Amino acid sequence: MDPVNLTFENYKNIFTVENGIFSTYFFNSVILTVITVVCVIIISSLAGYGLSKLDIPYKNVLLVLILMAMMIPFHGLLIPLFSIIKSLGLLNTHGALVLIYVTFQLPFTVYMMKNSFDAIPTSLRESALIDGASEFRLYLKVLMPLVWPGVATVAIFSAYTTWNDFIIALVFANSDRLQTLNLGLTNIAVGEYGTRWGLLSAGSIISIIPILILFIFLQRYFINGLTSGAVK
Repeated sequence: MDPVNLTFENYKNIFTVENGIFSTYFFNSVILTVITVVCVIIISSLAGYGLSKLDIPYKNVLLVLILMAMMIPFHGLLIPLFSIIKSLGLLNTHGALVLIYVTFQLPFTVYMMKNSFDAIPTSLRESALIDGASEFRLYLKVLMPLVWPGVATVAIFSAYTTWNDFIIALVFANSDRLQTLNLGLTNIAVGEYGTRWGLLSAGSIISIIPILILFIFLQRYFINGLTSGAVK
């Protein structure tokens, strides 16, 4: 049957069904995504800086090992990973989800940040060291502002991957109050006797908005020059 009247009733109902549990799912995804993105940016930028600019023994071997980690299928690790998380007492906690998200995103993001730091001229780092900058200050104050395109890419990748996750939340977060948006929306809209398509559609559209806002906010960094204003 073709729709007769335009209605936004489902957008209202999605926040009131089952005592407003959708808001809890949404908040869980926001918190997990923010924490994961921050952790990924900090760790991958530090690792990328070290692999690119520091004289680390066997760093080429380390880079190969990092790239090899990207080739391991995640689903093949679910059973041993479940056993490890359970033995650590982290099962059914947000900490377990953050740990897994960060771990499996780092190989790609470290490689991405290393390439971003590789594009910065070595002379810029040497000049800062001669002027008396410490290694950490050089990383934080001099080089990090120049790799914002890489940071933006890492942030979008990490946020998108975390926000859209389903299988990790399904396996490691069984409690209703800990479930993420995608898993919770499925529980709300898909039932034993049918699917509430109106609620599913409304929830799906709402779930797109945060990632869309993030991309709109960060996309301007992609069009800036990587070292714009660094060398006069």
